[in-house]
Amino acid sequence: MEFEYKKVEPNHRDFQSLIAELNLSLRQMTNDTGESSFVSDAFDPSKDGCIIVYLNDTAVACGVFRYHESEVCELKRMYSNKAGAGSYLLKQLECLAIEKGYRKAILSTRRVNSKAVNFYCRHSYSESRAYGRYVGVDRSICFSKMLVT
Repeated sequence: MEFEYKKVEPNHRDFQSLIAELNLSLRQMTNDTGESSFVSDAFDPSKDGCIIVYLNDTAVACGVFRYHESEVCELKRMYSNKAGAGSYLLKQLECLAIEKGYRKAILSTRRVNSKAVNFYCRHSYSESRAYGRYVGVDRSICFSKMLVT
């Protein structure tokens, strides 16, 4: 399989299509789409990154990172509907984040989303203390990873 990626803005039609799939999947799993945690209007291309992964010209994965604090970005709206595409996506997002000066990535997901929890653990993310809106939210689990040492 030969994945390719494209840097886009969150209003890109392929990104929106994949996000609709993500929202449906999350609603079925948690009864919440997770949409409230990401506002695409606040996307700043100088600090944030948005990537779509393609396989044979078909969009199969998407993800975003945005500025959290100095040298720290937050991964958001990660989704893949093709085996292997999520790992490829994560690598590309991390590389783009490093290019933009980030040294660490953080994220939050639902504990009940064992597929996501296992995915991040497999990719060297470690459970970390809750931040921002996730402090005191037992259903969430936060992860972090140093991108550069």
